[in-house]
Amino acid sequence: MQKAKTSEKGRKCRYPHCKNILSIYNHEDFCHIHQSEGAQRIKSKKS
Repeated sequence: MQKAKTSEKGRKCRYPHCKNILSIYNHEDFCHIHQSEGAQRIKSKKS
């Protein structure tokens, strides 16, 4: 059986003022609540 890949423990959501700690199994930069909002925010900054 293969082990699941994990990310660093204790990472925080990158959304401004969010204090959620990300799961070691969440490889994204944002928590579930801010996942779509964070992606849109980054895209608009790059434009």
